[in-house]
Amino acid sequence: MEQSDNSLIDFILNGDKECFRILIDRYKERVFYVGKKFFSNPADAEDFSQEVFIRVYERLGSYRGRGSFAAWIYRLAFNLAVNKYHIKKRTLFEGELPEETASHAYIPEEKVLDSLYKEKIREELKVLPPGYQLVFNLHYFEGFTYPEISNITGFPVGTIKSHIYRGKNLLKERLAVYEYE
Repeated sequence: MEQSDNSLIDFILNGDKECFRILIDRYKERVFYVGKKFFSNPADAEDFSQEVFIRVYERLGSYRGRGSFAAWIYRLAFNLAVNKYHIKKRTLFEGELPEETASHAYIPEEKVLDSLYKEKIREELKVLPPGYQLVFNLHYFEGFTYPEISNITGFPVGTIKSHIYRGKNLLKERLAVYEYE
C-alpha cells in the first residue's frame, strides 16, 4: 500500500531519512520538468532538481499540510528558479498535448492533420505571454485546480481565470485558420 505524502513527511520529520527517497522518487520527474522549462541544458536542469530537493528537505518542517504537497513542492521549485536565477524572459511550460483520439487512429490523412495541428498548438503556446503559458500548463497539462495554481504562482484565482480565458481566446484566434473537420 502506497503511503500518503503527509505520512511520509511525518516519518521524515521523526528521523526516518529513507522515506525522503520515496518522496524524491515520487516527484523527481515533475521537478526535473520545471527545470527543463527554465534551463535549456539538461545538466543545468538536473542540478536545479537536486537543489530543489535540498531545499525541500531543509524546509519540510514548514509544510503545514493545508494544500497538496505536489503544489507546495512545485511552488518551491518555481520560486527557486525565478528568484535564484533571476530569469526575466522565459518560455514556460509548453506542456505535452493529449494523445490522438481513437476515432482518428485508422485514417492516415487525419492522423497527419492531427499531428500538424498539435504541432501548431505547441508553437502558438510559445507565443502566449509567460503567465498564460504557466497557468495553461499547470491547469490543462498538470491537472492543478485554480486554488492550487494560486498557491504555486502567487497569482490570485481571478487572475488565473482571466489568464486562461484570455489565453484560450488568443489561441482560438491564432489557430482558426488551421481548423479542419
